[in-house]
Amino acid sequence: MRRVNLWLVVVGWVISSNALGEPGHPVAVRWWGQAMVSIETYWNFTIVIDPYGEKVGYADPKLSADLVLVTHEHGDHNNVDLIGGEPLVARGLDESGKVARLDHVLDRLPGEEKPTWRDARLRIARSPHAVRVSSIAAWHDDTAGSQRGANTLYVVEVDGVRIVHCGDLGQPKLIKEQLDVLGEVDVLLIPVGGVYTVDGAQAADVVDQIKPRIVVPIHYKTPNLVYDLQGVQGFLQAIGEQREIVRAKGNTLAVAANERSAVKPQAVVLGFLPWEMPDELARLFAAKEAACRASQAVFEKLSVEQMNFKPSNGSHTPRWNTEHMMGRELGFFSQIYTEVDSGIGHIDLNPKQMPPDYVAAHPDWSGTEEARQMERVLAFTRRFAYLLDGLPLDEKAPGSFWTPRKLLEQMNRHYGEHTANVKKKFDLPDWPGEQN
Repeated sequence: MRRVNLWLVVVGWVISSNALGEPGHPVAVRWWGQAMVSIETYWNFTIVIDPYGEKVGYADPKLSADLVLVTHEHGDHNNVDLIGGEPLVARGLDESGKVARLDHVLDRLPGEEKPTWRDARLRIARSPHAVRVSSIAAWHDDTAGSQRGANTLYVVEVDGVRIVHCGDLGQPKLIKEQLDVLGEVDVLLIPVGGVYTVDGAQAADVVDQIKPRIVVPIHYKTPNLVYDLQGVQGFLQAIGEQREIVRAKGNTLAVAANERSAVKPQAVVLGFLPWEMPDELARLFAAKEAACRASQAVFEKLSVEQMNFKPSNGSHTPRWNTEHMMGRELGFFSQIYTEVDSGIGHIDLNPKQMPPDYVAAHPDWSGTEEARQMERVLAFTRRFAYLLDGLPLDEKAPGSFWTPRKLLEQMNRHYGEHTANVKKKFDLPDWPGEQN
């Protein structure tokens, strides 16, 4: 695990209220119990905030991440060893217990092997799906930290969506300076269990101050939690009729910037257990994903020149085939998902069919990067597959002429057919050189 402990000097940085990225690409916000939340993005970044300790009562969710954020150094919030992969680690408090002011960007430009983590003030190139992370100083209690010290509020901005995680907020009211920096918030993750944080009524007051589009209560009593906190009901009663209360299936919320026109703000109650895919659906998904990864193994060896190769027989370039394969899957599944949840949105990246009309989306990408794009689409489809819950496998899905079974089977064949077409080009006399 790569750890970057960011003991930064507190300075008067201004955090922009304009979220980064391209609005319309959905972000998944997932709650795992206590204050542990993961944020999963279209660019296939995973950010985990406040991983809980082994003794709080929740199971190890077996998560890997690119970045782990810790709001404060309590054992139910700072178990970074719970998270797999080689994540960067940013800690909200410095060695003296004060909030370390943070304003950084997590990114990976096309062609880069690993994500980068840089000061947001640097004038450097960023991808359209970069993640900006900033911190705001707060208190863990209602006595300016005299009982439990400081706490960090994290602001995560990606794809036009602004998400705020309150950690163990103990302030019953935010001050003007905090509110000014927070700006417009799409998703607010706030503790409501009392005892160590604000309780339900106090949390409702803070929500009224911030006025987020969506509020998700966290850090409250569930059957698994060993700590004696208050449950979520007090918070739901306190917000009264001001918000539509939504009880989600599983632990995932889909949110996109294109939903800001919603008439009434929401309070979304997530479960702490993820939705489990039924066996037959899981089999179909696994077969499709295996076909895609077999295709990725072919394309990731190709150079930029080979990806752009225009066969003399008038057939498509290898790049068109990759864009078409991933575009079809992304388009068909997002079409179904947005019918079930408008927080997804339809994403159509399918290229034009005829070679004379085709313009490559990314003509400078190598086959390795195109294979990563295919992986992003696989992750997108599985990330929001809980929206297929309850849909009959052999009846047309909402907004689609496909049944779920036929669509998954067709995508399975589709990857194989188009990859086979590309492999035939390797034997053409004008094929440009050896594979990498």
